[in-house]
This record gives sequence, C-alpha cells and structure tokens, in this order.
Amino acid sequence: MTSKNTHQNDIPNHDSEECVPGSGCCSSFEKTNQCLPVSSTGIQRRDFIKALGLAAGGVMLGFPAFGKQTSAAYQIPIDKGLTEEWFEKLYQRGEPEVYKGKDLAYIGMPVGGLCTGTVYIGGDGKLWLWDIFNRQKEGVKSVTHDDWHGQRVRPRDGANYIFPMSPEYPFAQGFGLRISQGNKSWERSLDFKGFEDISFKAQYPIAEISYRDSQMPIEVDLQAFSPFIPLDVKNSSNPAAFMHFTITNTSKEEVKAELSGWLENAILRFTKDAEETELSNSIEKESGNTVLTCSARSKNIHNFSTTIVQNQRDFGTMSLMLIGNDSSTVGSAEIPVKSNLLFPENTTETATAEFGEQLCGGVSKTVRLNPGESQKITFIISWHFPNIELPQNDRSTGENKGRHYTNHFDDSREVAMELAANYQKLSYLTNLWREAFYENSSLPHWFLNRTFINTSILATETCFIFKDGRFWAWEGIGCCPGTCTHVWHYAQAIGRLFPELEKNLREKTDFAVMDRSSGGIDFRGGLAWRNAADGQAGVVLRAYRDYQMSEDDTFLKNNWDNIKLALKYLIDLDKEYGETANGMIYGEQHNTLDAEWFGYIPAITSLYLAALAAAVEMARATGDFSSEKEYLSILESGRKNIESLFNGEYFIQEEDPDHLEAIGIGKGCYIDQVFGQGWAFQLNLGRLYNKEMIQSSLDSLWKYNFVPDMGPLRDSLPPQIAGRPYAIHGDSGLVMCTWPLGGKREDWQRHWQFGYFNECMTGFEYQAASHMIWEDKLDEGLSIIKAIHERYGAAKRNPYNEIECSDHYSRAMASYGAFIAACGFSYNGPKRQLGFAPKIGPNDFSAAFTSAEGWGSLAQTRKSSEQVNKIHIRYGKLKLKEITLELPEGKKVMNAKVDINGNEINALAQQSTGKTIISFNQVDLKENDTISMRISY
Repeated sequence: MTSKNTHQNDIPNHDSEECVPGSGCCSSFEKTNQCLPVSSTGIQRRDFIKALGLAAGGVMLGFPAFGKQTSAAYQIPIDKGLTEEWFEKLYQRGEPEVYKGKDLAYIGMPVGGLCTGTVYIGGDGKLWLWDIFNRQKEGVKSVTHDDWHGQRVRPRDGANYIFPMSPEYPFAQGFGLRISQGNKSWERSLDFKGFEDISFKAQYPIAEISYRDSQMPIEVDLQAFSPFIPLDVKNSSNPAAFMHFTITNTSKEEVKAELSGWLENAILRFTKDAEETELSNSIEKESGNTVLTCSARSKNIHNFSTTIVQNQRDFGTMSLMLIGNDSSTVGSAEIPVKSNLLFPENTTETATAEFGEQLCGGVSKTVRLNPGESQKITFIISWHFPNIELPQNDRSTGENKGRHYTNHFDDSREVAMELAANYQKLSYLTNLWREAFYENSSLPHWFLNRTFINTSILATETCFIFKDGRFWAWEGIGCCPGTCTHVWHYAQAIGRLFPELEKNLREKTDFAVMDRSSGGIDFRGGLAWRNAADGQAGVVLRAYRDYQMSEDDTFLKNNWDNIKLALKYLIDLDKEYGETANGMIYGEQHNTLDAEWFGYIPAITSLYLAALAAAVEMARATGDFSSEKEYLSILESGRKNIESLFNGEYFIQEEDPDHLEAIGIGKGCYIDQVFGQGWAFQLNLGRLYNKEMIQSSLDSLWKYNFVPDMGPLRDSLPPQIAGRPYAIHGDSGLVMCTWPLGGKREDWQRHWQFGYFNECMTGFEYQAASHMIWEDKLDEGLSIIKAIHERYGAAKRNPYNEIECSDHYSRAMASYGAFIAACGFSYNGPKRQLGFAPKIGPNDFSAAFTSAEGWGSLAQTRKSSEQVNKIHIRYGKLKLKEITLELPEGKKVMNAKVDINGNEINALAQQSTGKTIISFNQVDLKENDTISMRISY
C-alpha cells in the first residue's frame, strides 16, 4: 500500500546569491559564481517546538544580560560586572551537561561520519535534517530575513542564529516501542510524542538520550553515534550512525517489549523528473543481521534515461539494519503508513512504489524481560549517495567528484554490513575516546564540551572527502569555497585529531596550487586567483604541526622545498620596501577580513614571525643550515621591529600614507593583534617577542573589547555598520576591534567590511582566549569561552552549530586550541618529545592527548615535596625519549624516578627556563602501557 508523497516534487526555484572568492565571501555582492542557493522555502516540522511551548521559528525572547546593564549612550565598560562566584564556577569540574524540557528544542548534534553529510540527532533522540542528498545549499536552512532590525540577514549573516532552526524531517523515519504486561499494553514512539520525560546528555561524538514514564514498566536509554576514533579517518568517516538502545524492566513482573525501527524510501527525493523510475525496498537476512535497503531502479532495463537518473545528486541507497537475527526479529519491506508509529506486521521481502509515492519498510525485535533485567538492541542507519559536484577550479565546474566512501562500499547495505561486523570494536574505541576526553579528565565539563563540540563540523556538509582522496571544505555550509587558508589555519582540532586530513590539505591543495615561481598559494585552493598573507603564514605553521604530528620526518623531507617556497613569498613581501627583509611586511596584505590592508599590521607581522620561527625549526630538522641562518636573521630583526607598533597598551597598525583609501585597523585594538604568539605556543616555539607588550595587549583586549551585553552596543550603531548578528541582546563576547584611544577614520565606514569590526566571531574569540590561557590569564580566557558557551546555550539555539559565514563554520574549530592550552601540551613525533604543563588545576590534573600514532591520558598530582606525572596509552602506540614538565614555581629537582608499568628505567632530569626535562633511551609504548615520573623537590 502506498500513499502520495506531497514533498517529492516540491523543489524551490532558487535565485542564486553567491560570493566573490577573491574579495570576500561575505561581501554584499550577490550575483557571481561560487556560493550556493538561498531560499526562504523548506520542509517544516514544528511539532516538537509547539509541544515544548516555544514559538515556531525560534523567535528570540530577550534573554537577560550577561553582566552589568549598560546605558543607551553605550561604551564598553571596563568593569565587566562579573562576580567572584562567576569566576569560581569557571574552574569547577561540575557534572556532565544534561538537557531536559525546553532545552531540547533546538538541539541538532551531527551524528554521521566525517565528511558524509549532515544528519542531526535531536534533543528527543529523533534523527533530523538529513542533508545527505548532495543538494548544496547555503546553511542548514537556506532562509533570508529581509528586514531584521534594518538588516538583511542571510544564512551567512546569521539567519540561523537569530532564528534557530527547529527540527525538520524530510521523510518518515523513527523508532517505537510496543509493550505488554499482563492485560496492559502501551505503544510509544521514541521521541517527544511518545515520552514527556526525556533527557539528552551531551558529549560529542556520543549522544545519550533517556526516556522515562512513571506509568510504564520499562525505561529506555539510547546511545547514538557514528564511529569516531582519533587518528583513524577511514573508520571515522562512514556514512552511518549506530542507534544502540537499552530496555530495562523496572517493574516486579515480566515485560514483553517490541522495538521497531522504520525508514521511508527517500531515494530521488529532490529530483523533479524520474517518472520512468520506481522505488524499491528489500529485506535481507545475512550474517546474523536483518537489513532493510531502499533504492530506486528503472522500470524498463532498456530505458536510456537510466544513466541520467543514476547521476542525480540524490540517487543512491539507504539502509536500516537490526544487528542480530533470530525468531524474535521481523522485517518487512513495506509497512502501511497509518500513523507516526510503525511496526512490521508481516515478512514482505520486497516492495516497490511508483516514483512520487511513499514507501516505508521496517525491522523490529521482541524481547522478554524479567524484573530488573535489561536487554540491548542495536540498529544501524546507513546511506550511500555517490554524486557530488562542488566548485573546484575554473576547469572542473560541474564535474562529479564523487564521495570518498564509494571507494570502499557499493551501496548502503555494504556500509551497514561492514559496520555490523566490526560493531564491538568500533563502539569500544568510540566510547574509549569519550571516556578519555570527558570522564577521565579533571577539566570542567562545560569547558570540555565547548572546546570539543566544534569537531563535529567535520561531520557536516562543511567538509568533504572526494573519490580521489582530496579533502575539501567550505568555510561554512555552502558558503565560501576552497578550504580557505586564512580561515582554516585557525582550526586547531583537525591537525591534532586527524592529522592525515591536514597533511592532505598541504599536499593535495596548498602545495598543488602554489605558484612555482613566487610561492604564492591561492587561498581558496585555485578559486580565489589571489593570495592571502595571513593564510600564507598559516600554511607554513600548519606544515610544522604536520611534521610534529608525524611518526618520523618523511613528511617534512617530502615537502620542505614547498614549505620554503611558501615562506619565500612572505619574505619577498618583506623585501618590497627595502633591499633586505627586516621581519615586517608593509605592502598589500589581503587577509581574513576580506580586504587588502597596507602598512605594518601587527596581526600579520606576528604570524610572519611565527612562520619564521617554525621554519627555523624545520630547517634544523632537515639539516638545511643556510636556510636556518637566513630565517633566524630575519626573525631576530622582526622581534625588535614589531615593538615599534606598540602604543603603550597594545599593538596598532602603521598605515601606508599612499593607501589611505584602504580600510584597516589603524590605531584600533584588534582581536588578532598578537595571533602569531598564540600560534607559537600551540607549536611549542616559545616566546616570539616582547612578553610584557604581548601580555599588555591581551589585557587591553579584555579591557576594551569584551562586551557584557551586545544588545546596547548594536543598538548604538546604524544597521549598515552594526555587523552581522552573531551575538545579540543578552549575549556577551569579544568584539573584533575597538578604538578606545581614538584614531578611527570615519571614511572606513564606506567599506562593506567595516561591519566586521563590530561583530563577535567565535573562531577569533577562541584564538584570543586560548592565547590568554597560555599566558596564565585564566579568568579572562575562560570567561570568553564561557560567554560563547552561553551564547550557544541549548535554551537559546543549537549548541552544536557555531555560525560565522554560514552554519557549522570551520574557524570555530579553534576551540580545540583552548583545550591544548589548558593542558600546556606540546608534542614532536619525530623527536620523540612530549610535554604538558597544566594551566587549570595543576595539583590534581588529568586530560586526554593525541600523538602521531596513538592517544591516551595525561595525569599530574602534586604534594608538598613531590610531583607525579603519568602518561597512559589507550590506543595505538607512542615513541618517547624526552618528556617536559613544569614544577611548582621555585622548586628544584632533588630526585627523579621513571618507570614503565612499574619497572624503573634509567633517566636524566634537567631544569631549564622553568621547565624540567626528563630524558631516557627511546621507549616504545603500546596500548595500556603507562610511563610514570616521580619527582622529589
């Protein structure tokens, strides 16, 4: 039995609004050729929102201010109005964050594999959004608000920030229960319609949802995730999600429970014309599992239009598998759709439907539970949509690049079969990482959540791996293409968790498009037709991190010539206004604020100095002593020369009088002014230049740029310069640039980029906050991150979607840098070096870490006369011969003992510039090994 699908042919006719890759994707230009369509239409399912008593569309309700209330004639207050209690709570371990009630409304946690599309799990445990069909749209929801407080707000401008997206379900899919006990029975869907008492525990990559009802004799718990194993891209990028249910009998009598899962055939869901095609469902029982597979096929094998249909973006397969197959398992290829709760009533093995009609199938398992007994039932939902077209370069427009997973699987059934065969291992390792990062850590739960949440950006339509193996990404979903260098170099997560993907960017993108004479790197992977000075420095810095996150020096040897050429581009810019390089760039500098700035710019100069420092270390590692000497000489000049930009409180731009028509920061206090030093700390490069000046600059950012409530600030500005609404009334944050000592030129306001200065953008904020943590400015750094955490509180909007230029914005992965800073972590794989000097709770500290070949846990405890440090390997292996630690201030090493699994080894302890370095002959640690250091002082 089939019913007419009312959404099958409802395809919006988009008017394209696109970006200008060379001049800034978020510009006011709207009719070019590089971004994706924006539409105000879409499939809406607002029942969840209504059930929670919230306004459909997420209308904001005027949340209370973060700190002090401010006046209409607004100036950023020096006193932020934060109490001692506020600061104390920043450091408290607390409890894992659990959302209930109205806080469930906007939750959408990505739950698919890396680079396989965007599938959300909602606060009620129901899967939604389902952007797996290669549709290419801007944002998770492509809607534009034409007049929001005088501004036109598109997805790239924060449309889904001011009006958070409510759950949308483009096809029928769900899970439900049928319970019987004696003469009583219950039927409930596992979502907000079936249960009122639902809780959502947030620890990406795993979501845990509990369903409770005092009137029922059972409890249900769901654990949902896609395999996520740091360092293992292949097993972390499957187009699938596990739905692992546990049913517990809480009564004193036996209970019979049937758990059903259903899936509508959504193949060709967004294709208009496929009348010669029919939908097809099948049920198979294989290898102890039952699997429903949804596909589409030609009615006539001689139909010449079949190839056209098979090339559609939404052509592919979907599967729903129930792991395990016994007499209690039932599967049906077709279930009549009579309600929102479906159970297979027969064992139909195949079914078809006309294109445009609804076809649902399902699988279920029945269990009997004694009092107090629990049983587990696991489903796998998988998908396989191979056809993807994205902007590549001027020669490949319209080319089908193909999804990477087609190299491993022919269809969704194969995906499910492989995951089922490896379920125990994949589940164990995913939970092991969750345990290492969240449960075996001493850091505050809120901090761990916020710094790791943005890793989920890799599991959205922001990121792709093509069939040819190339990693490629937007800045945010559907906007600003080409894995932009001046955005992605902020993103610290990927290089630490999946260094394979970062190395992929160097070798398949950055160095592949690099101009072989100048060394300039097109900042959009061949799409921008220009270079960006900050992104160029970022490539050199990331290459050094790629080397550090390697087992040996093979990557560096293979790419050293390219790295030198990339740095040469910056050195040649340095030489433009003089015969020799002096560590300062003066000429045209395109940068991440989408404009050409001129003169001496502290942010870009600091990044240049960091790149030089990284290159010095790489030259030493390769034995290239002539390059080492050259880079070190320029670096030494730059260290001194950058001080000329310090105004007594912070670093400012020295403008080029020949380019006063250009926008810049001038005498402004700019968020990235000492970014290079922050990068240097991430790479263990030490102090780049004047410590006092840098720390004063960070103090100034807190003093002049941290806004307790963005509402009055925005109200005080005309709409055309207020900036995009990434922080609004009741939100606090660190704004991009202020001019507390004057010097702002009024003519800058004619530039469309000027609005950026009045915005709060999380990636920049994380960068500055991470740097503050490195510099022991913990109150300020943690407060900035907590402000972001509150902006993205579940009561306000989706905690998992940080927005800048569109949704799930890649720069937000800078948040992981704050975690690295909190651990004081350093690592160099080829040199077999690891270090950690905790910034938060050093007397009793524990946290996760990753290395080139393995990951595990760090621990440190301190007593009055002793410090104990431990490194425990949970996955893979770790080769070490040097560990760097930090003792309490003023303490000297009296004795140091090192053991592996309780067996002492010979070691030497030395102290230098506040660090304690413990060296020994190389040890090769494997899973479950622990190396311990006991230092008496």
